[in-house]
Amino acid sequence: MKRHDAGTPPRRARDHARGVLVLHLLLVSASLRGATAAPGEAEALLAWKDTLPRSAAAAAGVLGSWATPSPQQPNANPAVAACAWRGVACDASGVVVGVDVAGAGVAGTLDALDLSSLPGLAALNLSLNSLTGSFPSNVSSPLLSLRSIDLSSNNLSGPIPAALPALMPNLEHLNLSSNQFSGEIPASLAKLTKLQSVVLGSNLLHGGVPPVIGNISGLRTLELSGNPLGGAIPTTLGKLRSLEHINVSLAGLESTIPDELSLCANLTVIGLAGNKLTGKLPVALARLTRVREFNVSKNMLSGEVLPDYFTAWTNLEVFQADGNRFTGEIPTAIAMASRLEFLSLATNNLSGAIPPVIGTLANLKLLDLAENKLAGEIPRTIGNLTSLETLRLYTNKLTGRLPDELGDMAALQRLSVSSNMLEGELPAGLARLPRLVGLVAFDNLLSGAIPPEFGRNGQLSIVSMANNRFSGELPRGVCASAPRLRWLGLDDNQFSGTVPACYRNLTNLVRLRMARNKLAGDVSEILASHPDLYYLDLSGNSFDGELPEHWAQFKSLSFLHLSGNKIAGAIPASYGAMSLQDLDLSSNRLAGEIPPELGSLPLTKLNLRRNALSGRVPATLGNAARMEMLDLSGNALDGGVPVELTKLAEMWYLNLSSNNLSGEVPPLLGKMRSLTTLDLSGNPGLCGHDIAGLNSCSSNTTTGDGHSGKTRLVLAVTLSVAAALLVSMVAVVCAVSRKARRAAVVVEKAETSASGGGGSSTAAAVQASIWSKDTTFSFGDILAATEHFNDAYCIGKGSFGTVYRADLGGGRAVAVKRLDASETGDACWGVSERSFENEVRALTRVRHRNIVKLHGFCAMGGYMYLVYELAERGSLGAVLYGGGGGGGGCRFDWPARMRAIRGVAHALAYLHHDCSPPMIHRDVSVNNVLLDPDYEPRVSDFGTARFLVPGRSTCDSIAGSYGYMAPEVPPNRQRLCH
Repeated sequence: MKRHDAGTPPRRARDHARGVLVLHLLLVSASLRGATAAPGEAEALLAWKDTLPRSAAAAAGVLGSWATPSPQQPNANPAVAACAWRGVACDASGVVVGVDVAGAGVAGTLDALDLSSLPGLAALNLSLNSLTGSFPSNVSSPLLSLRSIDLSSNNLSGPIPAALPALMPNLEHLNLSSNQFSGEIPASLAKLTKLQSVVLGSNLLHGGVPPVIGNISGLRTLELSGNPLGGAIPTTLGKLRSLEHINVSLAGLESTIPDELSLCANLTVIGLAGNKLTGKLPVALARLTRVREFNVSKNMLSGEVLPDYFTAWTNLEVFQADGNRFTGEIPTAIAMASRLEFLSLATNNLSGAIPPVIGTLANLKLLDLAENKLAGEIPRTIGNLTSLETLRLYTNKLTGRLPDELGDMAALQRLSVSSNMLEGELPAGLARLPRLVGLVAFDNLLSGAIPPEFGRNGQLSIVSMANNRFSGELPRGVCASAPRLRWLGLDDNQFSGTVPACYRNLTNLVRLRMARNKLAGDVSEILASHPDLYYLDLSGNSFDGELPEHWAQFKSLSFLHLSGNKIAGAIPASYGAMSLQDLDLSSNRLAGEIPPELGSLPLTKLNLRRNALSGRVPATLGNAARMEMLDLSGNALDGGVPVELTKLAEMWYLNLSSNNLSGEVPPLLGKMRSLTTLDLSGNPGLCGHDIAGLNSCSSNTTTGDGHSGKTRLVLAVTLSVAAALLVSMVAVVCAVSRKARRAAVVVEKAETSASGGGGSSTAAAVQASIWSKDTTFSFGDILAATEHFNDAYCIGKGSFGTVYRADLGGGRAVAVKRLDASETGDACWGVSERSFENEVRALTRVRHRNIVKLHGFCAMGGYMYLVYELAERGSLGAVLYGGGGGGGGCRFDWPARMRAIRGVAHALAYLHHDCSPPMIHRDVSVNNVLLDPDYEPRVSDFGTARFLVPGRSTCDSIAGSYGYMAPEVPPNRQRLCH
């Protein structure tokens, strides 16, 4: 029994149309080989063969025997010889009744095949070839004997002839699947009253399922999957009382499942997967008693998984309902379907616990409950599933330990429990499973040492246990699986010691990830020969030594991450002959020059920051045409910025800061449209025209008036970039207020060099702007729109800043919050700075329609700016109490109020449950809820927001506005643990 994917009919359905042909061929015995074919039959077949391209397969195979006998041969009559040809069957009177050249390597068309010359033909099988052109059209008279035609798995195209009932009126089996037939399914097929199977899957048919198909009363198989049919499932299909097999998967159908299908009392296979079906599962289908396979996966069905199905369908073997919107719990009645072999309920919204009765399904081979909201522990009864081969429980809310009974599942091959909250050690029994080939358990709370026997079965191909709390030495048992192991992921744990020497024998590895552990040792001794290695990440450990030359032989290696180690020496020039796309050697102790050969690599990312590299920036890096990110900051590079870098048309991030570069920056660099992040700070010798933050090469004066819209630094608001630059900007603001000593601390914390804060004149000239990628305006546009923040554009004031309205033209307006750090002396190191940092950190990580959108932020001239979408009606407080903007409460009727309440609730639910990690706002007041023209709310002001670490206690002081607070909060605003 095989699991059936969406759109793939079972073998019985695929071969059903060939049954009649086999019956006909069985009628022909060896004693009939001397029969004589009717006059013209042999000639018709030879004439068709002569039009076909000659191929070695056809010549040596079936068609090789199709030949006119020579006059010297005993059976010189072609009509006599035809009955002896391979693939040709004759009846007792010598009439050709069957032609079967399936899989014979036949190419060409059917245009020259004169079927009218084969009046006795009952079965035609030309499947599994390379035929092109249209459906056979060379028919001058009805083929009254033809019962079965199979043209599947070719390259035939065009429409299915509407005249088919007139040409083949007695047809019983029609198989045209896996071709390129187009157009609509002819309604005239309903005139083929003797049809038993219609197999048209995997074509280009459209126009829906014709309702008249319901009139073919003897139809037993209807296979239409893999066509862009569209439309609804016709209710008329309920008239097909003989129907046993229906598969309309992957057909673009949009409807509910009609109750009328329950009238097809003989149904054994129901395939409706991969459509856009909605509604609930029909209770009426429980009237069926013969269902063996049921597949409604990848639709939009909702409601509960009905227990009635499992009690009624006692022959059920396959139940696939994954990829829908089912809710509720897994019904315990599932135990009634004792013959189940494949059960998939993945990717739904099921909740509750996994019922222990599931352990009674002794025939299960696949159990997939992944991507739901299942909670509780994995039941120990699951160990009773001794036939189970695949168990998928990933991305749920499961807790507790992995049951020891997993070690009793002798047939288990694949176990995936990732992204849960499982804890404890791996059961020792897992190491004894003889057939286990894959264990995926990343993103849990598993701990302890991995059993030393794990992997000694020699069958493992994938092991992924990243982001847990495993400790001790790396597992040596996996070395026994060296011939098969392809993926080994042990990153983000607490493994210590050195890498076992036997890992050098894992020569078939494709991905090896051991980053962010406590590993040490010489990096050159970790690997030997790994020709298929594609991804290698050893970053965040304490590896030392030098980069090994022999790694240059890893021709498949595309991603090499070694950042955050203690690797010294030079970068081997031989690495330039590899296939690297992403090379990260940052934060090591590398020295010497950057090899020019790296420019020959197909690099998209190159990160060599925070090393001790010297010499010039190689001009050859301009040859890496696919480069998107280049970071050479924090080294000792000298010379100029190569003009060749301006050829990198896809580069959006360039950081050459904190080096010893000098000279004029190529003017084209600041005009590159792709470049959204450019950092040249910390290079006192650099100058440039229209480059923000650099001295002009002509006047040797700084340019920092904020009007250079053409060369603004437009940076993508991503958490990784924003978080690193945020602290640097705060250091700049504080440099303006003469906090140089603390600025140096912040710069060091941000892992940048101290040169950016050296000297108040340089720091004052720096301006940093960070904008989302879809932003089309510059900070200069905002200055112009507000006339340098004239009070006439002020729309609100708070304790830590002033809000301005900026109309940017084209009907676009934004709100700009300006925080003045210099007025409060040490404020940039107090509440104002924290508020700014929290606001940015929060709003760059959340995306929700009811949370205000942050377009960008910047620091300049002693101020910090936050640019938001504008909520036209102002705050909820202003609308409720008539304080401005919203026109008071006169239009704020109950439907609008409900809309506001619902939106705030959705926003808070998103922050608490859908963010990772969860976030609490801590200041949800009427003044921090903004309203758009339709009274849709936007939660704003995340200055006091806080991210929570799941599973950990968080102690904090009360924050937010005075006014309403939850009853459990003490009124004296003391510190809380929550």
